[in-house]
Amino acid sequence: MIKCRSCESDKMIKILDLGRQPWCNDFLTKEMLGSEKLYPLEVVCCQECELLQLSHTVPKEVMFSDHQYLSSMTSTLEKHFLDIASENKEQFNLQENDLIVDIGGNDGFQLMQYKKIGLRNVVNVESASNICDFSRKKGIETINDFFNESSAKRHFQHRETKLINASGVFFHLEELHSVIKGIKYILADDGVFVIQFMYAGAMIENNNFDTIYHEHLCYYTLRNVIDLLAPYDLEVFDAYHSDIHSGSIIAKVTHRGGTRDKKTESLKETKKKDQKYTLEEYQKFFKTVEAYKNKLYNFLSDLKSKGNKIYAYGAPAKGNTLFNYCGITNEIVDKAVEINKLKLGFYLPQSHIPIILESKEDLPDYYFLLSHNFAEEIIHKNKDIMEKGVKFIIPFPDIETKGINDVK
Repeated sequence: MIKCRSCESDKMIKILDLGRQPWCNDFLTKEMLGSEKLYPLEVVCCQECELLQLSHTVPKEVMFSDHQYLSSMTSTLEKHFLDIASENKEQFNLQENDLIVDIGGNDGFQLMQYKKIGLRNVVNVESASNICDFSRKKGIETINDFFNESSAKRHFQHRETKLINASGVFFHLEELHSVIKGIKYILADDGVFVIQFMYAGAMIENNNFDTIYHEHLCYYTLRNVIDLLAPYDLEVFDAYHSDIHSGSIIAKVTHRGGTRDKKTESLKETKKKDQKYTLEEYQKFFKTVEAYKNKLYNFLSDLKSKGNKIYAYGAPAKGNTLFNYCGITNEIVDKAVEINKLKLGFYLPQSHIPIILESKEDLPDYYFLLSHNFAEEIIHKNKDIMEKGVKFIIPFPDIETKGINDVK
């Protein structure tokens, strides 16, 4: 019997089945092709708290002990992290020696932005040993461990941390309640826990179901986060929408009744907009997902049949959900181009599309923009090849083709 990851109710309803898929960052060597392990990729919804979540968990040790994702690959994310760091410094009057902890801080890119503005007492807790090396080379104190209640007590003092960051990891957590207990333990009396999470409401509005993959165990609304934290006397006091990652919410959390627990107008406005995302809305949305499957396959197949060369632009995790669900393989998309050297020479799981270094000397007729959440940045930097006739296919919210005449 499946139980809700938040409230532990067993009243779960199936919403969407994306079939059996490899976990999204399981990039393959040539020798591994065809041997990748497949897992159910099914979305269910709790009828009690209405949290969208996966029915199946791929063990965290499989997905997060070693991987190829680096957060420092995009200038859009750099600006976003710097803006957030500056905002937090001013809002909470952070001082140079205040302890800042980043949970799942990847290569230290977010903490680097805090150091830029004079906040130097930063610690990254990162589970992937290979990624820790990148963080340490940036001069970031880095702990190679999974963050949970046990590791929090092992590495930190009670109530010593002024700011805790969780950017894009709060929906990854297999040990969700243990992590929250760890946060509660280390968070200072006047401390703040900042969660940046891809928003279930934005997924619906933008139609980008490719954010559903095995690393993402939960798909939160603001209401879901508030309900999840309430039993631990942790309270969201500020929240607002952000365009990052095709639509996210930045939520700021503190101890209930503490000195920081004063609700902002932004929280009230965000909560009001949040009310529309219900079980009924999810069921309507996922019906459109099933229709999209054939639409995309037929669109790309038609381009291919007319002799066009199609490459994928980027090899993000989300791209594997999209291609594998829609049946897109190396028979349709020849290559995926990347600047992240950790992915070069590998193949996308299940679709078996090879990943090569991005080059201006090897151009397709169409780039399929898998990294569509950074579409503006990517298209701007590629105006030169668009002048030569290369077009970009943007998959969401609707399938759209952009040539040079479509770029301002």
